[in-house]
Amino acid sequence: MPVLGSLDPEVPPPFGPRSVVRRVVAHPVTALLVQRALVMDVAHPAVAAGVEHHSRFRAQPLRRAWATADVALRLTFGDDAVAREAVRQIYGVHDRIHGPLDGAGDYSAHDAALLAWVWATLVDTAETGFTRWVRPFGDDEAAAFYAEMVGFGRFLGIPADLLPPTRAAFADYLESVLGRPELGSSATSARMARQVLWYRHWTVPPAAVRVERVLALRTLDPRLLDRLGLHPGRTDAELGRRLDAVVGAACRRLPRLPLGAHGLYVAVRRPTIGLGGRLLAAAGRNGSPPHGPARPELYEG
Repeated sequence: MPVLGSLDPEVPPPFGPRSVVRRVVAHPVTALLVQRALVMDVAHPAVAAGVEHHSRFRAQPLRRAWATADVALRLTFGDDAVAREAVRQIYGVHDRIHGPLDGAGDYSAHDAALLAWVWATLVDTAETGFTRWVRPFGDDEAAAFYAEMVGFGRFLGIPADLLPPTRAAFADYLESVLGRPELGSSATSARMARQVLWYRHWTVPPAAVRVERVLALRTLDPRLLDRLGLHPGRTDAELGRRLDAVVGAACRRLPRLPLGAHGLYVAVRRPTIGLGGRLLAAAGRNGSPPHGPARPELYEG
């Protein structure tokens, strides 16, 4: 499989002022299916191994969630310099995510095919949440959303030949991956999926975990649920059915956050990007050795 190299400076940021993706991400409903995307991610045995061996989400859930939201906002609503810095930080984190894969070779976060799968879960989950609960895409809007997401994949460094060029091709790709028996069949995938859906930590309210869980279980592909051994109990299934209807009714009435709010966050955040590394570098220049290597600011794998 191809391995990601350096960023292509000729690929422009995919999200402009009239971006459909920006409008989708600005709607709070997109946060309701985070667990769904994570389960799809870890269903891939190599991604599951990387998360199990390197992620801190079990010990530091709030820090991990904040870091992910921060980098997502900078990628989506930042200008060229801010978005590129966010991708460079992702690359820096991915440098240390590699290891053996249960006696079946090795995994690496720089494997472009793995990143293409994670990208695909974001495409499918964002569209599922928005079109299910807010409103359907118009024909032009659907095409624009997908074109922007392809541009996003290229901006991340994924080779063009790994990104389905059209929505129809993407549907075929998604169906082909979901139909593979190895997706969701490893013990590590099943273990990580259950940790995501039945997450327990004193800083995270169980009710919030349950809301995301029942909506994820209601919207995930049944084949994936079967392979992962994920079947909601009667009360979870009933709650999922009710929440599905309630969220749809509420989202059609509630106003979304203005796009300017997300841009304001990026503007306020911008002076602090890479601050830790700059301070360490300055300390080194002043003759005070830094206490260990600089780590990518905020975003952690």
